Amino acid sequence: MKFLVIATPKEIMFTLPPAMSRQLVEAQVAWINQQKQAGKILEHYWIPGWARAVVIREAESAEDVARAFSEMPLGGLMNSEVYPLADYDESMKGIIESLKRAEQLFPPPPR
Repeated sequence: MKFLVIATPKEIMFTLPPAMSRQLVEAQVAWINQQKQAGKILEHYWIPGWARAVVIREAESAEDVARAFSEMPLGGLMNSEVYPLADYDESMKGIIESLKRAEQLFPPPPR
């Protein structure tokens, strides 16, 4: 299953000495690259000016995403939002079928 993860640094991140911040960011970049090579991170973006990272991640469950987030070097210094992603075409098929059933319950008014 795919998940969208939006990560934002906590305020404490901006109070760290530059050398420590650099080391943590370097470790984070290495961790992200390992996750990409393992096929767990499908896409990874940085939003300039907003200090946010956006990730499309493959995982079996939200718990797996949370576990991975806690393992990353910046995990404790980031806030994250995690959203499960559903296939658009399959989701729309389900919605269309639901609407067809609703049409049977609520026929159009007579003219």
